[in-house]
Order: sequence, then structure tokens, then C-alpha cells
Amino acid sequence: MEALVWLGGDRLEIEDLPSEVPKSDETLFTVSLAGICGSDLHAYRGSGGKRVPPLILGHEAVGRIPGDDRLFVVLPLEGCHHCTLCASGQENLCNERQLLGLDRPGTFAQEVVVPTSALVAVPEGLSADVAALTEPLATSLAAFKGLELGPDTKVAVIGCGSIGLLAIYAAAFTGAQVVATDPMTERSEAALELGATSVVASADDFAAGSMDIVIDAVGIEATWGAGMRAVRNGGAVVIVGLGQFSGKMQIGDLVRRGISVRGTYAYTRADFEAALALLAKSPPTIGWLERLPLSEGATAFADLAGQRTNAVKILLQPVGSSD
Repeated sequence: MEALVWLGGDRLEIEDLPSEVPKSDETLFTVSLAGICGSDLHAYRGSGGKRVPPLILGHEAVGRIPGDDRLFVVLPLEGCHHCTLCASGQENLCNERQLLGLDRPGTFAQEVVVPTSALVAVPEGLSADVAALTEPLATSLAAFKGLELGPDTKVAVIGCGSIGLLAIYAAAFTGAQVVATDPMTERSEAALELGATSVVASADDFAAGSMDIVIDAVGIEATWGAGMRAVRNGGAVVIVGLGQFSGKMQIGDLVRRGISVRGTYAYTRADFEAALALLAKSPPTIGWLERLPLSEGATAFADLAGQRTNAVKILLQPVGSSD
């Protein structure tokens, strides 16, 4: 099968690999489209974390299984099913969790073996391109968990990659007033298309204390600091981005103003299914997506990393896929 293999650093090569044989509780999944995530780019830039090359990256996928005409998306994160966190529906925080493209071969291939329980059927009529957004949208929905959203809610989104853009889309669906920022013109334009009421040039341009909720989809000291300045007393700053692993935070300001600052990682199955349902109910515009053949994956990574493409999100299409 055709596979895009990460060999460490910025080295990616197309290889012809044998197909895996699924176990009794697994299914061989034929990939139609697989999205490139910011975490895949982290590995490409040299911050692979637990990823050990050679490895097939990728964890966002839509495709098909043998003997079934339906389209499926894959829930790529699996917990141990035995710990307290898994029992409470927080499998995303399980210490033994496994993710496609990190702990096992990922989706940048014609085929990938996945747990059968990971398959979620796509509602009839929803396109493969939109369904491919289920995983990143689930992350965005998880960021809002426990927070009230509605027409009177003012939300700021810092960073308009796919997570930030889909946070805008999710918040705007509730009627919330969303202001976004990103240095790239194409991303700012996509933010407006997905429901932002306005965009500003920099996170420092948010009026101090003007926001109820701030989503930091960048995750560096400058952006979470700007988010804390922008949020009102008693408001919430949610950090989704992993641009910086450590840094300073104004704890005195956090305490005196009663600000809630939390990180959020991935999503639960409930978030994933809610994301797919929202996409089916109100499909977003997708002009910010681009399809490329899997064979051009190395070029796609280089263009995204070097900001040499107008596409915010690139979906890789293996040879033979017709969706």
C-alpha cells in the first residue's frame, strides 16, 4: 500500500508497505482523506514528542470499510477502558491512551488498521471533505466544555488554524459574538467566512477586559498573556495550542481578577460524535481546505510549515480514493 512515512525531522517519503492484518477487534480501514494537523507539523519541525520514526503520521481520517457502502470517520484516540478516567468518559486524559499516528501507525496511507469501536458512520449526504473536519472540530468543542455560549457571549479566538477556525464556527453557531486574530490574511478571511464578527491585527488589539471567553489556539506566552488581558474579571481563558511547553503567567492577575485559565487536550467520544452531528446539521464553508494527492504529502508539509500555501488545512488523498 502507498504510505507517507515520517523518517524524523523534516524527512517524509512515500513508501510501498505491506498492509497490516487486523485482529479480531480491529478493522482494515481504507482512507479516503486524511487531514494534516498542527501536531503532525510539530513532529516535522523537530518536536515529535513520543513519536518515534519511522512512523506513518496522521490521525484525522474519513474513509470506508470492506462490505459496507457507508462513509466513516475514525475516532483516533483510545483509552485503556479500565481506569477511573475512562469510566467517567474522560478517555482523552487516560494515562494509557493511544493515538493513531503517535502510538501506532497513522492515517497517511491507503489503509490503516483501527479498533472497530473507533468507526463512526457519517450521516448520509455529508461530504467527505466536511466529515474530515470531525476530529479537529471535536477538539474545538471540548475547549468550550462547561462554558456558556449564546448571543450575549463575547468570544475571542487567537490563532486561526483549523482548531481556531472551527472554534469560531462552533461559537458562531450558538449566536456568540466572535472576534478573531491571525497574522495570515487568508486565515483572517476564513475566520469571517466561518462566523467571526470581526478580526483584529493582533491579540494585543483586543480591548482589555472585553471578552467572556478567550480561546488560545496558539499556546505561547505572548498569546496566553494577551488572552488574560482581554478576558473580563471572572472570565475564562482556554489554552488549546501547544506552541510553547513552558512560560510565565501573571498569577497575581489571575487570582485578583478571578480568571479561570485551563488547558484542554483532545476530546471525548461524546465530543467527537457531537462534532459530527454539528457538521451534518450546519456544514461550514470549506474554501479554506485543499485536497492534494498523498504522493505530494512531503511538499504539503513543507508548504504548511513554511507558510507558502493559501490553504489553512490540507487533506491528503491516497491513490485509488474516489470520495
